[in-house]
Amino acid sequence: MIPQRLAQTPRADIPGCLWFVRFDANGAAEPGTAADFKTLGAPREGFLWLHMDLADVRTRPLLGRIEALPEHARVSLCDPVDHQHLEYSEGIVSGALLDYERDLGGPTSRTDYVRFASGASFFISARRLPMDSVEQTRAAVDHGACLTSPIDLFELLTDALIDGLARKAAELGASFDRVEDRIIDQRGRLARPALSAARRDAVRLARQISGLSMTVARLETIEEELGEQRDDDLREAAARLVQHAGALTQDVTSLQERARLLQDELNDLLSLETNDRLYVLTFTTMLLLPATFVTGFFGMNTKNLLFDDSDNGTLYATILCVLASATALFLMRRWGLAGAPESEDKKPASRERRDRPADRSS
Repeated sequence: MIPQRLAQTPRADIPGCLWFVRFDANGAAEPGTAADFKTLGAPREGFLWLHMDLADVRTRPLLGRIEALPEHARVSLCDPVDHQHLEYSEGIVSGALLDYERDLGGPTSRTDYVRFASGASFFISARRLPMDSVEQTRAAVDHGACLTSPIDLFELLTDALIDGLARKAAELGASFDRVEDRIIDQRGRLARPALSAARRDAVRLARQISGLSMTVARLETIEEELGEQRDDDLREAAARLVQHAGALTQDVTSLQERARLLQDELNDLLSLETNDRLYVLTFTTMLLLPATFVTGFFGMNTKNLLFDDSDNGTLYATILCVLASATALFLMRRWGLAGAPESEDKKPASRERRDRPADRSS
């Protein structure tokens, strides 16, 4: 949902622009103007935030004409990307971060990249589809968030991205809770597809968080220049973001460990179910094997076969089959191969009664 205070109609003077915001020296936001766009990159009080739609064919030519953007920043904004990355050169921070797409119902499970380039007096972001972190940042600005520099905007956007990942981690935790309930309820075959999907999502989330943490950590290693306050601010912001992402990394690592434990427990449960089915199959086979032998015996094409000339031969053969199966069942129970085993709670009690000496009262 587009915030109303900073809502802008499509601008013919900035093709492909989704919104253009001007921040004053105090961090207050208001819609930018065409004059602001012409001075993009020039020193000024406050800074400008330009957000572009890469699905618009006019966006890339427009970004290519912005003189404040060096070549590496144009590449980060316009070229195809397949991994998270971040570069700092000529005073410009540029890169791409993986985030979840957003529709009218909120964040989805699909991911794409948020591209950005940040200078001393501007912050340019671009995307192909609505992204959750950008929309969250825009909503925060609309509700009065004060941002005094592009570094503050970058930190707010990355924090929103990490918060979105934290919500996904919480959803994964709830999914594992449901899987665990099914395992406890002995519904292992129902839990298996849900656990597989949750483990896949956990692996993807861990990979995304790890990539984000390593990408942002690169800002902590930029060369220190004497008297360059912007570099110090970047390093401090990167340290805070790495710490935030590190806490989330621990949570996702715990989720992955829990997923492995649930997988082991599920495998044990499925093995028990398989063993139970094999036991029933084996018991049924052993029970019917004597009857099968009797029917095979009477099925021989030989002379002087029992009951061959008797009118009640079929009845006698049936009785023999039943007796054979009953004998097999009796022997299996006698040998402890069939029936429920004796309860462990009852065994000590019976032995205690059997071994207890007679009460001798004087």
